[in-house]
Amino acid sequence: MILIAVAVTCVAHALPLAQDAIDSLVIKAESFERDGHWREAIEGYQEILKLDSLSIAALNRIGAIYVNQNLFDEGIQAYRRALSIAPRDFATNLNLGIACVKRHDFVAAAAALEIAASVQPADFTSRELLAVSLVAQDKYAAAIPHLEKAADLRRDDIGTLYLLERSYLQAGLYQKALSTFDLLLGLDPDSPWVHILRGQAYDGLADYDKAVTEFELARKQQPNDAVVRFSLGFMYWKTQRYSLAESEFLHALRIDSAFREARFYLANSRVKDGRFEQALPVIEEVLREDPLNIRAHLDHGKALEKVGRIQESAHSLESALRLDPSQGNVHYQLARIYAQLDRPADSTRELKIARGLIQKKIEDQESLLHAVGVRGDPTVSTPK
Repeated sequence: MILIAVAVTCVAHALPLAQDAIDSLVIKAESFERDGHWREAIEGYQEILKLDSLSIAALNRIGAIYVNQNLFDEGIQAYRRALSIAPRDFATNLNLGIACVKRHDFVAAAAALEIAASVQPADFTSRELLAVSLVAQDKYAAAIPHLEKAADLRRDDIGTLYLLERSYLQAGLYQKALSTFDLLLGLDPDSPWVHILRGQAYDGLADYDKAVTEFELARKQQPNDAVVRFSLGFMYWKTQRYSLAESEFLHALRIDSAFREARFYLANSRVKDGRFEQALPVIEEVLREDPLNIRAHLDHGKALEKVGRIQESAHSLESALRLDPSQGNVHYQLARIYAQLDRPADSTRELKIARGLIQKKIEDQESLLHAVGVRGDPTVSTPK
């Protein structure tokens, strides 16, 4: 998203006798600003304020200079002073919103941009940045109306459409997401992201065959993208095609060795496919990277049991329960292990706990959108 600073021409509120002096100060201050002489420019705008304390434009220019130097406190203070004079001034609220977005204060940004958008409903920038501020707070449903309005205002803005599609997916509005993909595909036909997002929508609708088709199209367009290979592998995993899934996860890891999700699902695919010896070193690498990964502890326990390392299996499952004792499936697995270790009282206890918990397979709740996280979002940069 491109933040666009708003230029404001200084308009005096002073008596006519002071107008010539103000005009001269404006010319000098704007000249200093163009040449990058920030201190002198600020001093010039402050001289204007001595003659006209109600000059919202001078306060906006002071705010903009500070914000452009990442001096956010000083810039925001200037904008808030302007708003004390005119609380619903469009330019000031927009500038304040931009400053707060840059500062990552998205709550304050949304408050200012809400006013700006209400004053000028047809302004694209305030709508888009308001939506960005809401998305940054995970308020996808609230962002959607503003993104839809922004998309209507600029039908060819790819970034807005991607953010809108992402918000539809996060809000679970899969059919609505599908209805606008053709427009995005027309604007960005060579991007794999269109197919990835459409595949995520089909995944949300449990139409897995169509999801796989979309990710295969994405792979054809961009075979050397780690997210593309992981996304396709995930759908193969979800449809129990574990050998195909493993191939894609290995490709993703060759492209990006730090792709933790790909490593976890590679290990899990091997566990589900019954290749426990091959799974163990990968699971142990996952746990070194992420010792709080409950599912990796569970897979570790399962694999250790299958290769006859029963006591170690118990330790892994106990570690999982220390992290989250509400995992019914882990209690059930541990009950089985305690039975093999001739610990009947412990086995009975764990089985009773497992039966008392709501049990639902993790994969039934699994979605690619959740699994791939930020890597599956074309609107943000993914840290490597």
